Amino acid sequence: MTRDVSCPDIEAERARHGIPGMAVAVVNADGLVHSRGFGRTSSREDADEVTPETVFRLGSVTKPLTATTLLRLHDRGAVDLDRPVADVLPALLGTGYPSVGRITPRMLLGHTAGLPHDFFPTGGGDPADLSDAVLRSLRAYGPVAPPGTAYSYSNPGYDLAGALAATAAGTPFPELVAELVLRPLGMTSTTFDPGVAAALPLASGHRIDAAGKAVEEGTADNVAHYPSGFALSTAVDMGRFAAEQLDGGAGRRDRLLSVRSRHLAHAAHASLFLPDGSASTLGFHRWQWQGRTVIGHAGDICGYGAWLGLFPEDGVGAVLLANAIPPGFDGRSLLHRILRAHSSGAGPRRRPPVGGPPGTGRPAPADPGALVGVYVGHATGLVRLTAESPDLTAEINGRRVALRATGDGRFEGEGPEEGSVVSLGFPDTATVPTAPTAPAAPAAPAARLMVDGELCERFDEARLTTPDPDDLARYTGTYTRVDEVSVFVRAGELFLHSQEDLREFRCTPLTRTMFAFEGGVIEFMVDESGLAGAIRARNAVTLHRTGARPCAVPAPGGGR
Repeated sequence: MTRDVSCPDIEAERARHGIPGMAVAVVNADGLVHSRGFGRTSSREDADEVTPETVFRLGSVTKPLTATTLLRLHDRGAVDLDRPVADVLPALLGTGYPSVGRITPRMLLGHTAGLPHDFFPTGGGDPADLSDAVLRSLRAYGPVAPPGTAYSYSNPGYDLAGALAATAAGTPFPELVAELVLRPLGMTSTTFDPGVAAALPLASGHRIDAAGKAVEEGTADNVAHYPSGFALSTAVDMGRFAAEQLDGGAGRRDRLLSVRSRHLAHAAHASLFLPDGSASTLGFHRWQWQGRTVIGHAGDICGYGAWLGLFPEDGVGAVLLANAIPPGFDGRSLLHRILRAHSSGAGPRRRPPVGGPPGTGRPAPADPGALVGVYVGHATGLVRLTAESPDLTAEINGRRVALRATGDGRFEGEGPEEGSVVSLGFPDTATVPTAPTAPAAPAAPAARLMVDGELCERFDEARLTTPDPDDLARYTGTYTRVDEVSVFVRAGELFLHSQEDLREFRCTPLTRTMFAFEGGVIEFMVDESGLAGAIRARNAVTLHRTGARPCAVPAPGGGR
C-alpha cells in the first residue's frame, strides 16, 4: 500500500476552506489502494496530525452500514423486505402514526415510507432501548406522504429500520452491526460508542462561525438516531466497506451480501427527478457524473462531513472524511475528482444494475391542467404552478421560474444562482393511455411534486389565509432546538433569522399559524391565548420558545 493519493486537490481544498483536518482512502475490489491524512484533528495548534486511522463521525454515511445489516438479515430469511414492519414490531401500531401498518422495510431503506426528515444530535440513551426510543419519537411526527408513493429522505425511517433489525435478530443494534458487517470486514476502529471512540485517535467536529473561524462542536450522542447517523469510523475502515461493495466477482463466497441483495443495494428504487438522474437505492443513492454511474452517500453531523462513492463500472471507490464543512465546500465534487484520478484501468467496466420498481420515474401527464395548482414542501416552501402553453411556470417562494419539459419526466428552469437549474418532477402521475384517434383522457390532478429532490404536496388553495397583525406579534420571539431561530415583524410581514444559516428569511402565510419560506415550512404551536410556545419545522422538529415574552422588533435592515 502506498500512502500517496494522486489527487492534489485535497490539501488545496482543505487549506482554502480552512478545514482543520481531512482523511481519504481509495480502494478497488481487492482492498485499499491509497490512503492519507491531511491537517490536524482540531483547530488547536497542538492538535495531532490526521492519519488514515483517525476517527471521524460519519453522519448519514451510517445508513449504508444499517442497510447492509438489514439486507444480511434478509439473505438469512430473518427479514422480509415486503412484510409490514408492524408484523415484527407490533407496538408500532400503537404510535398513532397514520398508515404505519403499511410501511415495509423496502420503503424504509429506499426513503419511500413517507416519514419526515427529523434528526436531533443529543439525547443519550441505552442502545438496548433503541426500539422504544424510535417508537416514542414516531408519536410526534406527521407523515409527508402516504407509504410507498414517493421519495422523501428520512432519518426516522432508517432509525425504524435499525430497530426492526435489532428486534428481528434479538440483538442490540450496535452489536448486530458489528456481528454482521464490522467484524467480517475487519473494521476494528468503527463504533457507535463515543466512549470507545474517545480512546482512539479522534478528530473533533467544527462549526464555522460568522468570522469564518473553525470552532469545536460539542459531543453528540442520541441512541434513537444510531441507525441513521451515529457511527464513528476511519477512512481505512470505510475503505474496507467500500471495497466490499465493488464487484470483484459474483462467484466469491466470502461476500457479505447475496447477488440479489447486492443488486438491491445498488439499483434504482425511487427517482429524485434531478438532472443527474439521482435515485435512491436500498442503502445508497445513485447518479450520473460525466458519463459514469456513481453509487454513494454523504453525511453531515455536528461539524463533521463524510462522503463515500463508487465508480462500479471502473471497480474503484473512495471515502473522504472532514472535521468541518465550511460554506462553499463541495465534498461530493472533490470525491468525484478523487475517483476520476484513480479510475483509469482500475478494473473491468461492468454495467451496474438499473432495476427499480415500476413508477420510480414516470413521465408527467400530457394534460397541464393536472399539474397546475399550489404545492407546499416541508423543506421547499410554497410552490405555485401555472400553465403557459406549451410549458409551465413555477413561482417558488415568490420567485418566478419558466419551466421547460426535458423529455425524461422532468421540467427544469433557471435556478437562483448563475448556471444553476431548478428541477421538477411528478412522482405519482403518468400519461393516460388512449387510442390513437381518441381525445386524450383528462389526467387526475397530481398529488405530489418534487422540487430539487424535495417532496411537496398539493395544498388546498381555499386554506390560504392572511393572519391578523396581532397574531404576528404573538409569534415573535426566540426558539431553539438544534438551531436558534428569532422571529420578528418588519413592515407588517413575518421574518425569521436562523443562527445555523446566518441569514434571515421572509415568511409567506399559508394559514393563520403556518408559514412558508425558502427553507421550508414552519407552524406556530399556540395556546388558547394565541401565544406561540413552540415552532414545528419540517413536520418533525419542534423548536421551543426560550422566553415568555416576545422579543423586540429589529429595526429595518436588522438581522435579528
